[in-house]
Amino acid sequence: MAHAQPPPATESAAAARARCVQLVEYWDRYSAGKGEGGGSMDMPRKSAVSDCAAGRTEAGIRTLEDLLRRNGYALPPP
Repeated sequence: MAHAQPPPATESAAAARARCVQLVEYWDRYSAGKGEGGGSMDMPRKSAVSDCAAGRTEAGIRTLEDLLRRNGYALPPP
């Protein structure tokens, strides 16, 4: 019996969720040492985490990538 493959949409949704987690962890790891995680910088992060949790991964990823770029970080590879 052959195993059914998940539809491409399911795979891309899982990849997008994983990217959200990756970018949040990257921000948390590197911004914490520089004091960039507090104050106004925390709002975009919180918004992105909320978007990702609600399934709006495209918006969450876009917010996180923008936050990282604005603070001079190179984006990690997916």
